[in-house]
Amino acid sequence: MIILSADTSSDKFSIAVLRGNKTIARFKAVSPNRQSSDMLPEIDRLLTANSLNIKDIGLFCVGLGPGSFTGLRIGITVMRTMALVLKRPIVGIPSIDAIAHNVPVCKKPICVIIDAKQRKVYVRLYKCRKGVLAPASRMMLLEIEEFFGRVKSPVLFLGDGIKTYKDIMLKSGFNRESLAPEALWYPEAEIIGMLGVEKMRNRGKDNVFTLAPLYIYPKECQVIKKKKVLSCKN
Repeated sequence: MIILSADTSSDKFSIAVLRGNKTIARFKAVSPNRQSSDMLPEIDRLLTANSLNIKDIGLFCVGLGPGSFTGLRIGITVMRTMALVLKRPIVGIPSIDAIAHNVPVCKKPICVIIDAKQRKVYVRLYKCRKGVLAPASRMMLLEIEEFFGRVKSPVLFLGDGIKTYKDIMLKSGFNRESLAPEALWYPEAEIIGMLGVEKMRNRGKDNVFTLAPLYIYPKECQVIKKKKVLSCKN
């Protein structure tokens, strides 16, 4: 099966074409606010270069964020429209989960932090369970000082929040070895595609009419007084 996957949750948006779990074409670029003008031409270029037609696509997979509101709306709308017109299944994958899977072998817990602006970060923790990386927390929107004041165990940090809050992280006691290199900070479309195939196999397709970005707002956050930990609904 030919799979078209895309993620537009960050400035570094990406597109990939897969045959099963094998990536046969990919596009990555730093294009802030240009997804609307670049996405369709790049999809056409990737397909044409590999002697494929849009009608050859059997599954659409798209990153749901959290991240850039504008980028997410554009990417998801484009993928939903193609899936609807072609009557193909579509699957959405949290972009934050895809970032966690940038690490091929997890030797310690992973924490993905995405810059949410205004000194806030989107956060999710992950652990290996029987050799499989799985979420160990809900997706959260936290004040940066609040979050780093509560992380105790050794973790590997991924995500573009590192770029913005590196100094605070180092002052909070985390060493440089706990900060992943920039190449691992952003969601990759091919990983979105692989996770999408797995989701499709286990849980089926998403509803093309209701698939929407993951928006996490402060009003959705609750204070759990007993443990004094902030958590968010997802």
